[in-house]
Amino acid sequence: MNSLGSSLFSEVTGKFFGVLTGPNAPIYLDALDAIEREMPSRGEAMDWAEAMDIVGEVLARSGALEAESDDPDAGAETDPPSAQVLRRLVAAGWIEEEKRSDYRRTLFLEPAAQTLLEALRAIVSQNIASFTGKLRLVCDRLAALSYPPSREDLPWEELKNCLALVRAGLRELRTIRKQVERYAQRQLKTASIAEALDIIYGEFSALITQQCYRELIHARLPERLREALAGLFALEQDETALLRLQADFLRTEPETDRALPAIRRTIEELSVLLGDVEPTADRVDTSTADFARRSRSRIRYIQDVGSARRQQVKVIFDFVRERLADVRLPDLGDRLDLPAPRLTDPGLVGVASLARSRRASETAARRPVDLPLSEQEREASLLEMEKNVRNALRLDRANRFIDRLGLKPGQPIGSDQLPVHTEDDILDVLSCLVFAPANGSNYRLRTLRQQHPDQPVTMDPKGDFLIERFEVERK
Repeated sequence: MNSLGSSLFSEVTGKFFGVLTGPNAPIYLDALDAIEREMPSRGEAMDWAEAMDIVGEVLARSGALEAESDDPDAGAETDPPSAQVLRRLVAAGWIEEEKRSDYRRTLFLEPAAQTLLEALRAIVSQNIASFTGKLRLVCDRLAALSYPPSREDLPWEELKNCLALVRAGLRELRTIRKQVERYAQRQLKTASIAEALDIIYGEFSALITQQCYRELIHARLPERLREALAGLFALEQDETALLRLQADFLRTEPETDRALPAIRRTIEELSVLLGDVEPTADRVDTSTADFARRSRSRIRYIQDVGSARRQQVKVIFDFVRERLADVRLPDLGDRLDLPAPRLTDPGLVGVASLARSRRASETAARRPVDLPLSEQEREASLLEMEKNVRNALRLDRANRFIDRLGLKPGQPIGSDQLPVHTEDDILDVLSCLVFAPANGSNYRLRTLRQQHPDQPVTMDPKGDFLIERFEVERK
C-alpha cells in the first residue's frame, strides 16, 4: 500500500503547492476562486480572453504582483500581469489548457484544484453549528443495525459515509472551540466597554447561538449515541453481515486480503469517534464558560480603571472649586502639586465657539416707507401686484370654494354668510368675483345693486376688508 505522500505527489507536482507559498499566493487563490465560480455558467470551460478579464478584475482589487525570482513559469515581465498569473497557474497544474487545432485557447480547472479550493473555503467558512444534523443521521442509521434486516441491507459505501459524517461533526465541534478560544484572547486586548460588548453580542453570539450541550440534549443525542454504539456492536458480531460488507467492498476495491480488516477498522473507528462526541462538546462548553468569565473580568477591570480615574479627576476639581475659586486656570500650577499641563495656552472657552440655538425674530407692525416714490416705481409696483393677484386668483380655486360650501343645485347664499376669516378665504372670494362670467364656473353670482339699483349699497366686513354684498347660487 502506497503512503499518502507518495500517492499525492504521483498525482500533482511540487509546483502545485508552490502556488500557495509565494508572496502572490493571495492573488493566485482569489483568481482561482473567481474562475472556479464562473466556470459553471460557461459550460465548465473558459476562453483564455475571458480568464484574462477575470484575473484583471482580481488584480484591480488586490494590487500589483510582487516579483518572484524563482518563478520561471510566469512569463516575461513585459507580459500583462493577468497573463503572468494564468501561465503560473497552468504550469503549476491548477488549470489545464486544452490543445485545439483551431488555435483557440480553452481552459479547464483541474479536479485536484477544485478539491483543494473546497477545503480552503471550508477553513475560512463561519457556517458552523450544524454538527447535530450530521450526528443525528449517523445515529439513526447505526441504531437500526440492532435489527438483523437492517444489517443485511447495509452497503459498504453507506458505512464509509457514516464515518465521514461523524468526522465532519467532530471537526465542526473542534472548530467552534478554536474560535471561542480566539474570541477569549481578543477579549483580553479590548480597551473599552463598547469594544468588549461588541465582541460578545456582535460576533460571539452570532457564532454560538446555543450551548453545544443544550444542542445535544435537544436532539436526544446522548441516547442516540448509546443506541448507535449498540448497533455497531451487533454489526461487529454478525459474521453474515460482515461477509456481505466484504462482498460489497470487493466490487470497488479488489483486494481480498484487506477487505475484512478495513471493515473492522471502520467499525472500530466509528465506535471511538462516537464515544468522543460528548467529551468534545463538554470541552466546547468549558471554553465558552471561560470566555464568559474572561469577558466579565475584562469589563469589570475597564469599569474599575475608568471609575478610579474619574474619581481622581473629581477630587482635583472639588479641591479647586472649594479652595481656589478666585484663581485663574493658568495660575493653578503654582498652587497645586501637579505635573505641568500639556495645554500650550490654557484658558476658558469663549461663547463665540459654542453653538447657539436659532431664534425667530419677533413679529413687528409694518410701517409704511417714508421715502418718496417716483411714477416709474409706482407703476412697477402696481404691475407686480397685478401679476401676483393674477397668479393667486384661479377658476379652479373659485369652484373648490363653492364645493366646500356644500350648496345644493339652485341653493343661494349671501356674502354676509360666507365663512371668511383668513387671507386665503379673501382670495377665494375674489376668485369667485373675477371668474363668475366664465363658462367653466359651477356657480352664478348676483349683486344687490343689480337687483335693486335704487337702494343704497350694502357692505359686508370680511377680515380687514369691506365687500359689496352679493349672492352666490350653485348651478
